[in-house]
Amino acid sequence: MKLPIRKEYFDAIKNSVKRHEYRDAHITFVCEETGETISRSICDVELIKACDVPERYKDKGLFEDDVLIRFELER
Repeated sequence: MKLPIRKEYFDAIKNSVKRHEYRDAHITFVCEETGETISRSICDVELIKACDVPERYKDKGLFEDDVLIRFELER
């Protein structure tokens, strides 16, 4: 995940001074084919091991890390 951040906060994270990050609790998704966008609020977040993701997501080159963030989206 890549997030833009101001230099002062970047430096604080780099120097281990800043240990928490706050962002708005929504995600805007952009369809790769059409460019259409849709936003959904996040109602829950969970850290899971990559080996615990559903089979349909495994071995597709989607994830690089051993721990993933699972966002539950509002309907």
